[in-house]
Amino acid sequence: MENIIELLKKKYTLSQTMESVKNIVKPRFMRLSLERAVEKFDLLPEEYRTDWSKLLMDVDKSRGVLENIIKALFGVYGGNMIGLYDLNMTIARKDVTMIFANTKDKKQQGKLVKLIQHVLGGNYIVKLVNGDETNNRKAEQDVKNLVKQAKRENKKVVLVSKDMASRSFSVSEIDTVILMFDRGSYATITQKISRVLTPGKTFDGQDKVYGNIISLSLDPNREDVSPIDEYIIYEAEKVEVEDLNDGIQRVLRSVQILTNGQGGEVEIEKDEYGERLINSSSLIKLGAESSKVENVIVDIDLVTVLTGVEVTEGQKEKLMGIDSSKVKRTEDSPSTKEQKEVDKKVQDIRKKVKEVLKNIVENIVEISEINNCESDDIIETLDMIDSKGYCEEVVFEVGVDCHTVKKVILMGGISRKLLNTIISSYNHQEVVWF
Repeated sequence: MENIIELLKKKYTLSQTMESVKNIVKPRFMRLSLERAVEKFDLLPEEYRTDWSKLLMDVDKSRGVLENIIKALFGVYGGNMIGLYDLNMTIARKDVTMIFANTKDKKQQGKLVKLIQHVLGGNYIVKLVNGDETNNRKAEQDVKNLVKQAKRENKKVVLVSKDMASRSFSVSEIDTVILMFDRGSYATITQKISRVLTPGKTFDGQDKVYGNIISLSLDPNREDVSPIDEYIIYEAEKVEVEDLNDGIQRVLRSVQILTNGQGGEVEIEKDEYGERLINSSSLIKLGAESSKVENVIVDIDLVTVLTGVEVTEGQKEKLMGIDSSKVKRTEDSPSTKEQKEVDKKVQDIRKKVKEVLKNIVENIVEISEINNCESDDIIETLDMIDSKGYCEEVVFEVGVDCHTVKKVILMGGISRKLLNTIISSYNHQEVVWF
């Protein structure tokens, strides 16, 4: 789906422009938190001060906490736990809700589905949408049939998934997506959010105007980076402007962001939200978490330079995304045990690459200050450092030389626009300070 901003930039007549954007669904983000409980945070049970990956590692062990959170999100919580009773955002109808949960495995997915069904009762149909059982096309048709069934039976629908249905899956009746994870890659988050942005008719037959995205952070101290922040930055990077700040402001004008507050929903002031996002320290955290390993691992020689690990032929296939099942093997093909060892080593290599990219982002300001080679463009900065013979200083900061850092950026492993904005934001802060 093309962004409204990009559509308006094209040379359409007013009537053509209005026609092209009339069916675009507007994202309405709900950044929910326990922030009302911050001053009494020590009174909260320890299990509430956690993250989603830990909470969903063992659904049975976390059952009490998960039950209360689900009840709160769907407006059936009857307790008095601080910070839970106001999580039900009433403007999100939740007729057809899709929950993306960071469960450990299929077994825990199944347990979560049963728990949600138990909590919500007979007025809801809760369905697991799992890639192990079906493909996206069949899953889409199954869900459409499920929606029809729910209409006939006067029930609501909750779909539970981890990764399945995050792309090529279009059901307009999905009105709410709940993100039960703390963060992920830009592209993955965008795919999940897009499930609620399919235009068409809503569950009750109305033209769809809003798609509701609920992101819940369980720990107020983790609120500086959220999936919503990552989505906005991802979309801002696609806007054809030189300054990421401008891109962020344009994206913010096309979305709505709310939080839970006294008396109900409270809209977050966009200028303040944008200023917080564009702060260099916030961008560093976002960039460090959302570097694109998949753009780098296609170059095996570069992987070796970044990690110091020689990549074997079997590991190369995995890194390059080659389907091993379609590769013709000889009688000397590795056993299942050996293949598992290869898989583990590949994951280790991916983690090492991720750590190197993260380290580059976290030290990008230091790189920009080498020998006063300051510029608002990181590639120009690296070229200046190289021309002055100070590449060793880059190695000291991040463990690889300026040529390697430059290659990583040009390959899209780290966003050039984001790095430029970190540098310019930092430089601006220095000017203001002094």
